[in-house]
Amino acid sequence: MLTDDDGLPVAVPPSGYPMTFPTDGILVDDSGHPRDLVRAVRSVFDTVFDDDNARWREAAELLGTPDMRTWFARDFFESHIKRYSQSRRKAPIYWQLATPSASYSVWLYIHAFSKDTLFRVQNDFAAPKLAHEERRLESLTAELRDGATAAQRKTLAAQEALVDELRAFLDEVKRVAPLWKPNLDDGVIINFSPLWRLVPQNKSWQKELKSTWDALCEGKYDWAHLAMHLWPERVVPKCAKDRSLAIAHGLEEVFWVEGTDGKWTARQAPTRSMDELVRERTSPAVKSSLKSVLDAPAAAGKSSGRRSDGRRKPSATAALGG
Repeated sequence: MLTDDDGLPVAVPPSGYPMTFPTDGILVDDSGHPRDLVRAVRSVFDTVFDDDNARWREAAELLGTPDMRTWFARDFFESHIKRYSQSRRKAPIYWQLATPSASYSVWLYIHAFSKDTLFRVQNDFAAPKLAHEERRLESLTAELRDGATAAQRKTLAAQEALVDELRAFLDEVKRVAPLWKPNLDDGVIINFSPLWRLVPQNKSWQKELKSTWDALCEGKYDWAHLAMHLWPERVVPKCAKDRSLAIAHGLEEVFWVEGTDGKWTARQAPTRSMDELVRERTSPAVKSSLKSVLDAPAAAGKSSGRRSDGRRKPSATAALGG
């Protein structure tokens, strides 16, 4: 992480800085790609060390891996989460979004986030990668049409599995991109929680994100900017009853008034109508995306079991009185 003299992260390197890095904070685990993570890390070794090859091998030995790419795909994120954890608070600054096998990953840097980050992942990385691997699959299939050895069939099966994983990955990115609006004031885990399906390679972290997402859906974090972004019809009325929520969402003056004794009380008549406040915070595109996310399979084809307001749907057993 590059920082300024005050220790704060910077998005653009200073003039004359010997290394380059993407200002949008996106790298991929994809050998041969200009934004390949391993290539970027290796370039640091090339710049910093005279004996870069020896240092690269030494790093692999210290990490106990014969292959740095495999280590980044399967081990780095877990160790990074532990390093950026204190007490029960976990706040990784590098995020790995991946396929279940971690055969393909996209890495994001939180201090470069914008509302367009996932759209960039979708259009500039995941979609081209899928198209490339689909062409490879078509080529392999055509080559083996007249018969194949066991090894060739294994190669073909692996390519089919990769394409299937990439399709699912891209589908989920498309599903969540329109509603994702990062705000670091909400904290790392709340910002990450809508993306819980995109971390199947790390089951413990996925479970934690899913738990946070469920709590967010159920109204337990309505102080968060993300809650207002997704459910203004639920959060705005709460601001009229809870001054702390009104403060969090910049609505204190609308719903509350300070008396001459310095005490705050709810206004008998808000300075703006509830309907107007909800309407200006409601986006049809976000609501459509939210419905898609809530209706999507939770895992292995299971329903997420949530209504559009985030509340849980009754189970089939409960609906039948069981």
